Amino acid sequence: MKIRSLIKIAVIISVALLCTGFGVYSFFRLNAVERQKDFNLYSLVPQNAIAVVETDHMAELIQRIKHLKCSQDNHFLYVSDIFVALKSYLHTLLDETPHGLSRQMSKMIISFHEPDNPLNQVLYCSLGSGDYELVENFIKKYCSNTFPVKIFDYKGKEIKIYSMSDGRFLASYLTSRFLVVSFQKRLVEQVIDAQYAKRSLIDLSSFRNIIHKGKVANAEALIYVRMNAVNMGKKTGSLCLQSYLGSWTEFELKLNENAIYCSGISYDADTAMTFSKAVRNQEPVEGFFGEKLPASTFFYDCWAVSDMDTMLEFTAKQAYVKANYSDDVKTKDREWISFLKSYGGKQIVSCLFQSKDTLKADPCAILSIPMKNAKQAEIYLRILLNSTSSNGHLPASQHLVKSDSFFKKTGCHLYSLIGNALLTQLTGITQQATSYACFYHGDLLIALDVDSLMEYVEAMEENNILKGTPSYEEGIGSLSPLYNFMIMADMKKMSYQPEAYARLIPNFFFRQSSFFRHFILCIQFTCNNGVVYPNIVLLYNKE
Repeated sequence: MKIRSLIKIAVIISVALLCTGFGVYSFFRLNAVERQKDFNLYSLVPQNAIAVVETDHMAELIQRIKHLKCSQDNHFLYVSDIFVALKSYLHTLLDETPHGLSRQMSKMIISFHEPDNPLNQVLYCSLGSGDYELVENFIKKYCSNTFPVKIFDYKGKEIKIYSMSDGRFLASYLTSRFLVVSFQKRLVEQVIDAQYAKRSLIDLSSFRNIIHKGKVANAEALIYVRMNAVNMGKKTGSLCLQSYLGSWTEFELKLNENAIYCSGISYDADTAMTFSKAVRNQEPVEGFFGEKLPASTFFYDCWAVSDMDTMLEFTAKQAYVKANYSDDVKTKDREWISFLKSYGGKQIVSCLFQSKDTLKADPCAILSIPMKNAKQAEIYLRILLNSTSSNGHLPASQHLVKSDSFFKKTGCHLYSLIGNALLTQLTGITQQATSYACFYHGDLLIALDVDSLMEYVEAMEENNILKGTPSYEEGIGSLSPLYNFMIMADMKKMSYQPEAYARLIPNFFFRQSSFFRHFILCIQFTCNNGVVYPNIVLLYNKE
């Protein structure tokens, strides 16, 4: 064979081998890349989850929490027991990974399940190359040796039960691609069911359509809450978070030294009368009304009520209102609603403030409603109260309370109100059926007792107001001046209040009161183009 032909054959073979080698390399490389492709942790989360917390930066999030001023003062957030356990051992885990956690392992999800307690939570974590052995060795090293590891087979999958040093047991479902742990074995079983029966959150269209819809890269974490599943009130039958919002709401968590911010967006479909729907129908309120609040105010809220019918339709559905809703009360409420629609303004403000009388068990509570024409409104109120007497509730002459001392100090006539649920509807306070009212500087004031009205007016006359106080100014500085609903509360002072007043704050904040009592809580709902944006701000209130 000629040398030229040999060279030609050699070149062809070399090219063929090179192409074959490149093809084989590419095949294995692509398979390796495919194997390392990020696992979608939401394909594991059961659809009955009521809330989910997600972060792509687990170690950084824990470090940011550690550097909060409240953490430095030994006030730690213990919302999730699973997260607390992780936080406790993270530094030892990092010691065993000198180059830091893998990108996959930095992704973490915690899901919360009913009934809402510290044990009903599941932690999910993606795993990269080599993470399986790391996690397995870590769990063995730091779990108690008091009881041997128990292994259960559940539908062909292995669940390991480890004993913890505090006496609890940790259920683990570990594969080469992810880790699932929980204090409840049944929840791990639900995870396996969700994955293989395609009944996970990612298979739920209402969740899949909103996940990461407006994700911001610099958010410490994302929080998804199924608002119609979380109880908001402090006792059964009180205002629930399902009343505040429907469907899923997404929050972005951001932290700085002195504050925790949760900026949200609600994806409510308006299929029912939710709070989201009620506030969406209102014209926004402007300003914060600190000049109309006593300086000792530790809780206040403001409702936009340009559409009074929708708002009161929502509040009338609450269980604590229904308990007082006889036919006579319904009649009185219809009369009051007509009165407010004719003479009331576009917002309603209620507040709790400390009484000067240190022996008074309950705080002073005031409902303030601006009037379009206070003089005509007062005349109509007397007519309304006279019509009430015809139903046998109270003689008309007794509605106008003769109190020389009250009139002398305030210049206002005092009225006794009975037989309506308006105060209960708009404040959530159900302590007694009788309330008192007066007109002051163009506003209708309603209170549970005469002393509260007196103290409120005295504070206004002395210009002893909340506006200008440091905590108030700091609180409103983080809020939008245009909004449809808001709450501001000193959680330490709220934690001391009777249950009838404590119901005004979501129950979640009371379950974790050892932490939240150190904060000023601000909750605000704003609307734009029909979309509701709930925002929560926690300002550290160092003692």
